[in-house]
Amino acid sequence: MSDSFWQRALYKIPNLLFPPHNLREYSTIIHEASLRNYIFFTLQEFSQAQLIDQQPFIILRHDIDSDPQAALKFAMVELQYKVKASYYFRKLTWDVKVINAIHKHGHEIGYHYEEMTDFAKARHLKDKSAVQLHLKEIQQNFSNNLAELRQTVDFDIKGVAAHGDFAWKRLDLGNRFFLRDKDFRAVNNIEYEAYDEPLVAKYCNHVSDKPAPQVFLPESPLAYIKRGESFLFLSHPRWWYPNPWGNIYSDIKVNYQKLIW
Repeated sequence: MSDSFWQRALYKIPNLLFPPHNLREYSTIIHEASLRNYIFFTLQEFSQAQLIDQQPFIILRHDIDSDPQAALKFAMVELQYKVKASYYFRKLTWDVKVINAIHKHGHEIGYHYEEMTDFAKARHLKDKSAVQLHLKEIQQNFSNNLAELRQTVDFDIKGVAAHGDFAWKRLDLGNRFFLRDKDFRAVNNIEYEAYDEPLVAKYCNHVSDKPAPQVFLPESPLAYIKRGESFLFLSHPRWWYPNPWGNIYSDIKVNYQKLIW
């Protein structure tokens, strides 16, 4: 086997079994920001907010890629500090019981969509120009899926966030490409997409958790807090709450998709 295989294994296996972060660390981040008088926003709240003065803020965002039950763990920490966050669930992690419990505490629920890359993988399309030829069909899939998810809950879903995987990197065509159509957004009652350029420019600093050894990109949220800087903090349950069998199963599915694509 090649060195690169073993390098990947040494990188992946510890992260699959032991998350590089934990909920005590997440609590510390919220606690330190609270002590320094940070304002906390959901993305929907922030998209509508008129910012005044220079009081620092944090936008809390969670992408629920593979473990919906772990989302409840984040919500319990946030409940302790009485702060709100945005939770984006994929269609395959759309757990109505979990979602209702989180929404009950005032958190925002959004759709973590991936219709473009799903379409490309299902049709074995590896060229972005070929995918673009099917734009209307992809948009219809998105509309159908969003309508179906909305019917499962008693509140509306106004915000969406693109899910990124190996396919969009290879295609060099982000999932949100088909949402640039303003009329299409209006028909589907979408207020914002999490990666809209004006929205991103409004908060500027984007901090994301990462597997070890990188841990955070570009640096720890605590470093921003100590400097009194505002930022969006994106986190994923798999890097904070142990679920080794769930992580292994999720990675097997991804690697199988790569193989058959």
